[in-house]
Amino acid sequence: MKTPRAKVAVEGLPYIGLFGFLAWVTAFLGFKLLSVLLGIVTLFFAYFFRDPDREIPKDPFAVVSPADGKVVDIEKAIEGEFLNQEMRKIGIFLSITDCHVNRFPVSGRVVGTKYIPGRFFKAYLHRASSENERFATLIELEGGRGQIVIVQVAGFIARRIVSYLSLGDFVEKGERFGMIKFGSRVDLYLPVGCEIAVSVGDRVKGGETIVGWLRQGD
Repeated sequence: MKTPRAKVAVEGLPYIGLFGFLAWVTAFLGFKLLSVLLGIVTLFFAYFFRDPDREIPKDPFAVVSPADGKVVDIEKAIEGEFLNQEMRKIGIFLSITDCHVNRFPVSGRVVGTKYIPGRFFKAYLHRASSENERFATLIELEGGRGQIVIVQVAGFIARRIVSYLSLGDFVEKGERFGMIKFGSRVDLYLPVGCEIAVSVGDRVKGGETIVGWLRQGD
């Protein structure tokens, strides 16, 4: 039997609990307008930290989006944190209204993690990929079919990157691995032979939308 899981990310519980409690206290003391405002803030945090279930594609060659949001970049770029080679980069911008739980785009093993301090430019800007604070993760695909890199990038509002990963972890496609609080960006670096399945401007869902295909030998 599947264990029931909360529909809200655990990182949001302190915010929801605090503002919910303040809303109750101010209502009890008779500050009705303030209570309503705090209630609205509580609902906002519950919405922001939502963690919905997703239908994970079963095709072993499908690469799924690591985040909800809008595709803002598709290009060939040098991945400079681990591999120092040209790869296919997909940049996804998460607005403050998007679900911010991040998911693995492929199944494999975590073979590298790296925190890079930096600035806090608006996350949809191209320069955010290389200049903002970020956390990079190197994944070795199942069966030794290559490696990919996921980079969680803090934005203008987002100031905290959360990652649940440890070196050596074996991960499943669509599994949750972290989040970035309050507006951000996720960059996905794929082998140059990967067939891209999205275009700039497309809306994607983490763990569900297929963004590319990694065939044998890519």
